[in-house]
Amino acid sequence: MQITSKYLIVLEQDIMCECKDISIGFDARDVLHNHDGYELLLLLNGKLNMYSEGDGKTLDRGDLVCVKGHCFHHARLYSPEVYDRVVINFKESVLEKLSTDKTDLGRCFRQAPSGKLNYLHLDEEQVQCFLKYAKELQAALKDNSFGSDVLSYALLTQILVLANCCGFEDTKPQYTGIMPKLVSETFAYIEQHLTEDLSLNVLEKQLQYNGIYISRCFKKVMGITLQQYIIAKRCSLAQQYLAQGYSPCDACFMTGFNNYSSFSRTFLQQIGISPKKYQLLQMKNKNE
Repeated sequence: MQITSKYLIVLEQDIMCECKDISIGFDARDVLHNHDGYELLLLLNGKLNMYSEGDGKTLDRGDLVCVKGHCFHHARLYSPEVYDRVVINFKESVLEKLSTDKTDLGRCFRQAPSGKLNYLHLDEEQVQCFLKYAKELQAALKDNSFGSDVLSYALLTQILVLANCCGFEDTKPQYTGIMPKLVSETFAYIEQHLTEDLSLNVLEKQLQYNGIYISRCFKKVMGITLQQYIIAKRCSLAQQYLAQGYSPCDACFMTGFNNYSSFSRTFLQQIGISPKKYQLLQMKNKNE
Protein backbone atom coordinates (compact mmCIF):
# COMPACT_ATOMS: atom_id res chain seq x y z
CA MET A 1 0.00 0.00 0.00
CA GLN A 2 1.16 3.54 -0.66
CA ILE A 3 -0.25 6.99 0.00
CA THR A 4 -0.53 8.86 -3.28
CA SER A 5 -0.72 12.63 -3.23
CA LYS A 6 -0.49 14.99 -6.17
CA TYR A 7 3.19 14.58 -6.94
CA LEU A 8 4.78 12.90 -3.92
CA ILE A 9 4.36 9.26 -2.94
CA VAL A 10 5.07 7.98 0.56
CA LEU A 11 5.94 4.28 0.59
CA GLU A 12 4.30 2.44 3.45
CA GLN A 13 5.49 -1.09 2.70
CA ASP A 14 9.17 -1.92 3.02
CA ILE A 15 9.30 -3.67 -0.35
CA MET A 16 6.91 -3.78 -3.32
CA CYS A 17 7.42 -5.77 -6.51
CA GLU A 18 5.10 -6.18 -9.49
CA CYS A 19 5.64 -7.94 -12.82
CA LYS A 20 3.06 -6.34 -15.10
CA ASP A 21 1.72 -6.31 -18.63
CA ILE A 22 -0.71 -4.10 -20.54
CA SER A 23 -3.72 -6.11 -19.34
CA ILE A 24 -3.84 -4.00 -16.16
CA GLY A 25 -3.49 -0.76 -18.11
CA PHE A 26 -0.90 1.97 -17.95
CA ASP A 27 -0.49 2.66 -14.26
CA ALA A 28 2.55 4.94 -14.38
CA ARG A 29 1.79 8.59 -13.64
CA ASP A 30 1.98 10.79 -16.74
CA VAL A 31 3.16 13.73 -14.64
CA LEU A 32 6.34 14.39 -12.71
CA HIS A 33 6.34 12.73 -9.28
CA ASN A 34 8.67 11.09 -6.81
CA HIS A 35 8.86 8.53 -4.00
CA ASP A 36 10.54 8.78 -0.62
CA GLY A 37 12.22 5.47 -1.45
CA TYR A 38 13.97 3.76 -4.33
CA GLU A 39 12.51 2.43 -7.59
CA LEU A 40 13.74 -0.05 -10.20
CA LEU A 41 11.88 -0.17 -13.51
CA LEU A 42 12.87 -2.81 -16.07
CA LEU A 43 11.23 -2.52 -19.48
CA LEU A 44 10.53 -5.88 -21.10
CA ASN A 45 8.36 -4.91 -24.09
CA GLY A 46 6.80 -1.72 -25.41
CA LYS A 47 7.87 1.85 -26.17
CA LEU A 48 8.26 4.12 -23.19
CA ASN A 49 9.74 7.57 -22.77
CA MET A 50 11.24 7.99 -19.31
CA TYR A 51 12.08 11.42 -17.88
CA SER A 52 13.98 12.45 -14.77
CA GLU A 53 15.07 15.86 -13.51
CA GLY A 54 17.00 17.15 -16.51
CA ASP A 55 17.13 14.16 -18.86
CA GLY A 56 15.00 11.72 -20.81
CA LYS A 57 15.36 8.56 -22.88
CA THR A 58 13.21 6.27 -25.00
CA LEU A 59 13.55 2.92 -23.25
CA ASP A 60 14.19 -0.36 -25.04
CA ARG A 61 13.90 -3.95 -23.86
CA GLY A 62 16.48 -4.54 -21.17
CA ASP A 63 16.76 -0.92 -20.05
CA LEU A 64 16.69 -0.73 -16.26
CA VAL A 65 16.01 2.69 -14.72
CA CYS A 66 17.37 3.12 -11.18
CA VAL A 67 15.52 5.96 -9.45
CA LYS A 68 16.97 7.10 -6.14
CA GLY A 69 14.79 8.41 -3.35
CA HIS A 70 13.21 11.85 -3.85
CA CYS A 71 14.19 12.00 -7.54
CA PHE A 72 11.33 13.33 -9.67
CA HIS A 73 10.51 11.26 -12.76
CA HIS A 74 7.67 10.23 -15.03
CA ALA A 75 6.92 7.97 -17.99
CA ARG A 76 4.92 8.26 -21.18
CA LEU A 77 3.76 5.15 -22.99
CA TYR A 78 3.75 5.20 -26.79
CA SER A 79 2.72 1.60 -27.38
CA PRO A 80 -0.83 1.26 -25.99
CA GLU A 81 -1.03 -2.33 -27.20
CA VAL A 82 1.99 -3.59 -25.23
CA TYR A 83 3.74 -2.60 -22.01
CA ASP A 84 5.52 -5.38 -20.12
CA ARG A 85 7.70 -4.32 -17.18
CA VAL A 86 8.92 -5.04 -13.69
CA VAL A 87 8.55 -2.31 -11.04
CA ILE A 88 10.20 -2.61 -7.63
CA ASN A 89 9.96 -0.01 -4.86
CA PHE A 90 11.57 -0.15 -1.44
CA LYS A 91 12.26 2.16 1.47
CA GLU A 92 15.60 3.83 2.09
CA SER A 93 15.83 1.96 5.41
CA VAL A 94 15.76 -1.34 3.50
CA LEU A 95 18.81 -0.38 1.46
CA GLU A 96 20.65 0.58 4.64
CA LYS A 97 19.90 -2.83 6.15
CA LEU A 98 21.03 -4.77 3.08
CA SER A 99 24.25 -2.85 2.39
CA THR A 100 27.51 -3.51 4.24
CA ASP A 101 30.81 -1.69 4.59
CA LYS A 102 32.16 -3.87 1.78
CA THR A 103 29.09 -3.90 -0.45
CA ASP A 104 27.24 -0.66 -1.16
CA LEU A 105 24.08 -1.79 -2.93
CA GLY A 106 23.04 1.82 -3.49
CA ARG A 107 25.80 2.70 -5.93
CA CYS A 108 23.69 1.74 -8.98
CA PHE A 109 21.34 4.59 -8.03
CA ARG A 110 24.17 7.14 -8.00
CA GLN A 111 26.27 6.23 -11.02
CA ALA A 112 24.83 8.73 -13.50
CA PRO A 113 26.23 12.28 -13.55
CA SER A 114 24.01 14.99 -12.11
CA GLY A 115 21.15 15.82 -14.45
CA LYS A 116 21.36 12.53 -16.37
CA LEU A 117 18.89 9.64 -16.36
CA ASN A 118 20.22 6.86 -14.15
CA TYR A 119 19.79 3.73 -16.24
CA LEU A 120 21.55 0.45 -17.10
CA HIS A 121 21.11 -1.90 -20.03
CA LEU A 122 20.82 -5.63 -19.33
CA ASP A 123 21.60 -8.27 -21.93
CA GLU A 124 19.09 -11.05 -22.52
CA GLU A 125 20.64 -13.42 -20.00
CA GLN A 126 20.60 -10.69 -17.36
CA VAL A 127 17.00 -9.79 -18.22
CA GLN A 128 15.90 -13.38 -17.67
CA CYS A 129 17.81 -13.59 -14.39
CA PHE A 130 16.30 -10.30 -13.16
CA LEU A 131 12.80 -11.43 -14.17
CA LYS A 132 13.22 -14.78 -12.37
CA TYR A 133 14.24 -13.07 -9.12
CA ALA A 134 11.43 -10.50 -9.49
CA LYS A 135 8.73 -13.15 -9.96
CA GLU A 136 10.00 -15.00 -6.91
CA LEU A 137 10.09 -11.74 -4.94
CA GLN A 138 6.53 -10.89 -5.95
CA ALA A 139 5.37 -14.33 -4.78
CA ALA A 140 7.29 -14.10 -1.50
CA LEU A 141 5.79 -10.69 -0.70
CA LYS A 142 2.29 -12.16 -1.06
CA ASP A 143 3.15 -15.17 1.11
CA ASN A 144 2.70 -14.95 4.88
CA SER A 145 4.22 -18.34 5.67
CA PHE A 146 7.32 -18.88 7.79
CA GLY A 147 10.45 -17.35 6.29
CA SER A 148 8.71 -15.36 3.54
CA ASP A 149 9.98 -12.05 4.92
CA VAL A 150 13.58 -13.29 5.06
CA LEU A 151 13.24 -14.70 1.55
CA SER A 152 11.92 -11.34 0.30
CA TYR A 153 14.97 -9.52 1.61
CA ALA A 154 17.26 -12.17 0.14
CA LEU A 155 15.66 -11.91 -3.29
CA LEU A 156 15.83 -8.12 -3.29
CA THR A 157 19.51 -8.42 -2.34
CA GLN A 158 20.11 -10.69 -5.35
CA ILE A 159 18.35 -8.20 -7.62
CA LEU A 160 20.43 -5.30 -6.31
CA VAL A 161 23.67 -7.26 -6.63
CA LEU A 162 22.74 -8.02 -10.25
CA ALA A 163 21.92 -4.38 -10.98
CA ASN A 164 25.15 -3.15 -9.43
CA CYS A 165 27.29 -5.69 -11.27
CA CYS A 166 25.63 -4.75 -14.57
CA GLY A 167 26.06 -1.09 -13.77
CA PHE A 168 29.82 -1.36 -13.69
CA GLU A 169 30.16 -3.35 -16.91
CA ASP A 170 30.62 -1.66 -20.28
CA THR A 171 27.07 -2.46 -21.39
CA LYS A 172 25.39 0.94 -21.49
CA PRO A 173 25.32 2.44 -25.00
CA GLN A 174 25.37 6.15 -25.67
CA TYR A 175 22.00 7.72 -26.37
CA THR A 176 20.52 11.00 -27.51
CA GLY A 177 18.49 12.60 -24.75
CA ILE A 178 14.89 13.46 -25.58
CA MET A 179 14.44 16.30 -23.09
CA PRO A 180 14.40 19.79 -24.67
CA LYS A 181 17.47 21.85 -23.78
CA LEU A 182 15.44 24.66 -22.23
CA VAL A 183 13.60 22.26 -19.90
CA SER A 184 16.88 20.65 -18.90
CA GLU A 185 18.39 24.08 -18.15
CA THR A 186 15.29 24.99 -16.12
CA PHE A 187 15.75 21.88 -13.98
CA ALA A 188 19.42 22.69 -13.46
CA TYR A 189 18.73 26.26 -12.34
CA ILE A 190 15.97 25.21 -9.93
CA GLU A 191 18.23 22.52 -8.46
CA GLN A 192 20.94 25.08 -7.73
CA HIS A 193 18.62 27.80 -6.39
CA LEU A 194 15.71 25.86 -4.88
CA THR A 195 15.46 27.87 -1.66
CA GLU A 196 15.74 31.26 -3.41
CA ASP A 197 13.24 33.35 -5.39
CA LEU A 198 12.13 31.25 -8.36
CA SER A 199 9.48 33.50 -9.87
CA LEU A 200 8.98 33.55 -13.63
CA ASN A 201 10.67 36.95 -13.71
CA VAL A 202 13.80 35.48 -12.15
CA LEU A 203 13.81 32.46 -14.46
CA GLU A 204 13.24 34.71 -17.46
CA LYS A 205 16.29 36.78 -16.56
CA GLN A 206 18.52 33.81 -15.83
CA LEU A 207 17.52 31.58 -18.75
CA GLN A 208 17.01 34.46 -21.22
CA TYR A 209 13.65 33.23 -22.47
CA ASN A 210 10.16 34.60 -21.96
CA GLY A 211 8.85 33.36 -18.60
CA ILE A 212 5.50 32.22 -19.98
CA TYR A 213 7.29 30.32 -22.74
CA ILE A 214 9.55 28.59 -20.20
CA SER A 215 6.51 27.55 -18.18
CA ARG A 216 4.66 26.22 -21.22
CA CYS A 217 7.65 24.20 -22.40
CA PHE A 218 8.10 22.72 -18.93
CA LYS A 219 4.45 21.69 -18.55
CA LYS A 220 4.29 20.22 -22.06
CA VAL A 221 7.04 17.74 -21.21
CA MET A 222 6.55 17.23 -17.48
CA GLY A 223 2.76 17.37 -17.16
CA ILE A 224 2.80 19.85 -14.26
CA THR A 225 3.46 23.57 -14.02
CA LEU A 226 6.73 25.07 -12.88
CA GLN A 227 5.13 26.36 -9.69
CA GLN A 228 3.70 22.93 -8.89
CA TYR A 229 7.12 21.36 -9.38
CA ILE A 230 8.93 23.93 -7.24
CA ILE A 231 6.46 23.47 -4.37
CA ALA A 232 6.69 19.68 -4.62
CA LYS A 233 10.49 19.84 -4.84
CA ARG A 234 10.68 21.96 -1.68
CA CYS A 235 8.33 19.60 0.16
CA SER A 236 10.47 16.67 -0.97
CA LEU A 237 13.55 18.39 0.46
CA ALA A 238 11.62 19.00 3.68
CA GLN A 239 10.89 15.26 3.86
CA GLN A 240 14.62 14.58 3.78
CA TYR A 241 15.39 17.13 6.49
CA LEU A 242 12.61 15.76 8.70
CA ALA A 243 13.95 12.22 8.25
CA GLN A 244 17.39 13.50 9.32
CA GLY A 245 15.92 14.83 12.57
CA TYR A 246 15.53 18.55 11.88
CA SER A 247 12.47 20.09 13.51
CA PRO A 248 9.47 20.91 11.30
CA CYS A 249 10.14 24.60 11.93
CA ASP A 250 13.76 24.28 10.79
CA ALA A 251 12.71 22.25 7.75
CA CYS A 252 10.27 24.99 6.81
CA PHE A 253 12.85 27.75 6.57
CA MET A 254 15.64 25.52 5.24
CA THR A 255 13.55 24.69 2.18
CA GLY A 256 12.55 28.17 1.09
CA PHE A 257 9.18 28.55 2.81
CA ASN A 258 8.83 31.83 4.65
CA ASN A 259 5.79 31.02 6.77
CA TYR A 260 5.35 27.93 8.94
CA SER A 261 1.55 27.83 8.67
CA SER A 262 1.79 27.92 4.89
CA PHE A 263 4.51 25.25 4.93
CA SER A 264 2.54 22.93 7.21
CA ARG A 265 -0.60 23.30 5.13
CA THR A 266 1.26 22.76 1.84
CA PHE A 267 3.14 19.74 3.22
CA LEU A 268 -0.12 18.17 4.35
CA GLN A 269 -1.65 18.70 0.91
CA GLN A 270 1.37 17.27 -0.90
CA ILE A 271 2.29 14.36 1.38
CA GLY A 272 -1.03 13.48 2.97
CA ILE A 273 0.17 13.86 6.57
CA SER A 274 1.56 16.74 8.66
CA PRO A 275 5.33 17.39 8.89
CA LYS A 276 5.42 16.20 12.50
CA LYS A 277 3.54 12.98 11.75
CA TYR A 278 5.78 12.33 8.77
CA GLN A 279 8.86 12.74 10.96
CA LEU A 280 7.49 10.40 13.62
CA LEU A 281 6.72 7.81 10.91
CA GLN A 282 10.31 8.01 9.61
CA MET A 283 11.77 7.68 13.10
CA LYS A 284 9.59 4.65 13.76
CA ASN A 285 10.71 2.98 10.52
CA LYS A 286 14.37 3.53 11.39
CA ASN A 287 13.93 1.99 14.83
CA GLU A 288 12.09 -1.11 13.65
